[in-house]
Amino acid sequence: MRRIDQLADYYTLNVSELAHTILICPECGREHSIPIKTVISGSNLVGLLPDVINKVISGDRQQIGVIYDRGIEEKINSHFFAEFDRLGYTYTRIPLGKAGLLLEASTALGDQAAVDLLEHTNFLIGVGSGVISDLTKWVATQRHLPFLIMGTAASMNAYTSITGTMTENKIKSTRWLDPAEAVLLDAVFLASAPQEMTGAGIGDLLARHIANADWKLAQLINGTYFCPVPYRMMAPYQAAYIPLVNEISENNVSALQKLGDAILVSGYTMTILSGETSPSSGSEHVLSHFFDFQHEIFGKPKNLHGTQVGLGTLLMSTAYEVLHEINPSQLDMDQIERHRLSETAVLLDNQREFGAYSNSINEVFAQKRVPEGAFRPYIRKVIEDWVQIWDEIQPFLMPSAEVKRILVAAGGKTTLSGIQRTPEDALQALLYGSRYRKRLTVLDLFWDLGLFPQVAQEIIDRSGVIDKSNQ
Repeated sequence: MRRIDQLADYYTLNVSELAHTILICPECGREHSIPIKTVISGSNLVGLLPDVINKVISGDRQQIGVIYDRGIEEKINSHFFAEFDRLGYTYTRIPLGKAGLLLEASTALGDQAAVDLLEHTNFLIGVGSGVISDLTKWVATQRHLPFLIMGTAASMNAYTSITGTMTENKIKSTRWLDPAEAVLLDAVFLASAPQEMTGAGIGDLLARHIANADWKLAQLINGTYFCPVPYRMMAPYQAAYIPLVNEISENNVSALQKLGDAILVSGYTMTILSGETSPSSGSEHVLSHFFDFQHEIFGKPKNLHGTQVGLGTLLMSTAYEVLHEINPSQLDMDQIERHRLSETAVLLDNQREFGAYSNSINEVFAQKRVPEGAFRPYIRKVIEDWVQIWDEIQPFLMPSAEVKRILVAAGGKTTLSGIQRTPEDALQALLYGSRYRKRLTVLDLFWDLGLFPQVAQEIIDRSGVIDKSNQ
């Protein structure tokens, strides 16, 4: 692993050069490492697979399993297998899911695929986007196999992360998984993806602003770890793709490679923190995961992850703007304490809203709740530090109007009807999302300051996510 001694040098490395590096961070003092040995961004990359695979497994023992989504088998045949077959490898196809249905990265499906894997398989290739990436990581980790990811869409940022978002018992959670040996992102492949998937990828990337604001907020309030390097290392890549959003929406290959590079570096920002997702996942992801939860327990329609994240970013950008307008001198401590729901009231509320599924929510709530004796000093400090808090989190935020402009140009979704949700669904996500995920975000602060549930509807209204089909 190549050691980088200067932060200035680190920021100049391109996507491929960042692979297999280590930095002792002068900002936070921690070691930032990227264990993935090879990362390639370009066009027509299938022909490079022999060199990549031979670095991992040499000789005649190459028995490869190729994992992909049966729902896009025709595309995989034409864009991958047609050329891969000419390379002469012995391999087994491992199609997952069903045609016409969005594939789910569930632990049950991943476990079954790991069990069904042929015993002599010694290398895996995952060909697909987010769900296939997560499932390949899961299967490879269960079977202790080296693997490679070939991305098929710029739809999310997890290709180069060392985590997977897996669903177990209807609950999504982040799992630390083995790193890939290599990641290849082919811009020609990306250009063949549906526009909705590309728009979803941009939605996932825009989450960076809310995620880092939330992450910094948690440090300022709770004294938890924070490092500015992930946010800064993404800056030039965001600056490169955002001016090309219109070209990206038209499937311009060169523009899509810029987007692909940003996708890969966004994944790095989590990997350099040993899988900590805070640089790319905050309250906007809380909303997205809650929309998934609504799918699992209420039968609401399923959407692409990044599509939901983009809308969540629009909502939470608006939420920060609403919060910034609060005058801290008008916050009354006695009224806040009276307004605070008791632990019993919250548990009953969770039971009423989610029934048998409330247990997992209650567990998270119990871990996050500020104890009664510590609550007043905690709120007093937030109020006293209000100006400093805003001075430090404001640089991370993007105005909601700009978030919306980029999403519209990218073909992303900016209304609830676009993700097949109602205003009531969005209200539920805002009010209960903070109880559903362990990470402290601005959603928790809205409750702690006594602003929820009152201002939740204002956030929805001001964000412009309600259109005529929702009324």
